Amino acid sequence: MQCPVCHIDQVIVEFHGVELDVCIDGCGTWFDADELRLLFEAAGAPQLLHDLEERLEELPAGTTGPVRRCPRCHGRMPHVQTPGASGHVILDRCRRGHGLWFDRGELEEILALELPAGDEDNLALAKVRAFLGQFSTAAPAGEPPPEKE
Repeated sequence: MQCPVCHIDQVIVEFHGVELDVCIDGCGTWFDADELRLLFEAAGAPQLLHDLEERLEELPAGTTGPVRRCPRCHGRMPHVQTPGASGHVILDRCRRGHGLWFDRGELEEILALELPAGDEDNLALAKVRAFLGQFSTAAPAGEPPPEKE
């Protein structure tokens, strides 16, 4: 499966039985349908995902730039937004329900709203946040984060 940003093959990384498709160039992470749910359940925080899904708001076409293509069906993915720690986070969601694309740092931004740094009340979720941070904030040497198209 190819990254919807740079079109390079992604690698599969497993965390607590959940397979994540991660761009090797650091562009972001693809969550197939139900993988995000499995991840939050493994972390013991299924309500957090429910809350996130409730807050997703589809944005009008053309308001945030070109739309990316789903790595599964290659259909155009509309942008949706949700609150993050420092403002709204814009995600790409497959219309056919194949999954969600998180650009580098976006899931970390969403989790930071729910679990501020240093908050250890939910240790499992903090572990997920740390694990995802390895992929969501890593950038190739000398490269800035990719811009939202």
